[in-house]
Amino acid sequence: MIDELKHILGPKCTAVKVNCDFTEFINLPSKQMKLCEAVNHSFNIPIKINTENLGCPGARRCVGFNKSDAQLSRKIAGNNNISMQFISNALKTIPKICGVKNITFGMTEYMEKESQPDLFILYIQPVLITTIMHNLAKLGITASVPPYSLLSVCGNVFANCYNNNTVSISFGCPESRKHGGIKNNEVVLGLPYKNAMALVNVLI
Repeated sequence: MIDELKHILGPKCTAVKVNCDFTEFINLPSKQMKLCEAVNHSFNIPIKINTENLGCPGARRCVGFNKSDAQLSRKIAGNNNISMQFISNALKTIPKICGVKNITFGMTEYMEKESQPDLFILYIQPVLITTIMHNLAKLGITASVPPYSLLSVCGNVFANCYNNNTVSISFGCPESRKHGGIKNNEVVLGLPYKNAMALVNVLI
């Protein structure tokens, strides 16, 4: 599936699996990194993220490693000159995942034979979003486009897609555009596995 998606929608596509140990070698970063940074690297190599090497407070919140939103709200509000009340309200709408031990980004076709991906994350040009949403509509599938420019890849795409099993689109946040490799002409797309299969069938 991953090779088909890359052929159709471009090379910036990663297959994601939560809580799985594969026989194939996976890079386990020794330094802490952001989830969006791991996504960007995983377009080329498989990467496993866990509580020891995930360093971003926003991402740690979205995957359930950090439980409280209060400190994160203060940090985001201070860094962006946005009221803490606005940030607190926004965080209430951004999903958190429970029970995460590890996340594998960048599954290969071989790894897909061992375990089906949970979802795919892609960086694509806006014109492709139009094509994708139009074809999803033919299948009766609607996409979620959260309005907040924070916790973009980790929350509005990854956690939303995983928790709610819904196609998720984000325009990025300052952190993901700085550290996650999202270019000026790219947006972020999350596709649950079953939706990716349906989309491949109509786009081929």
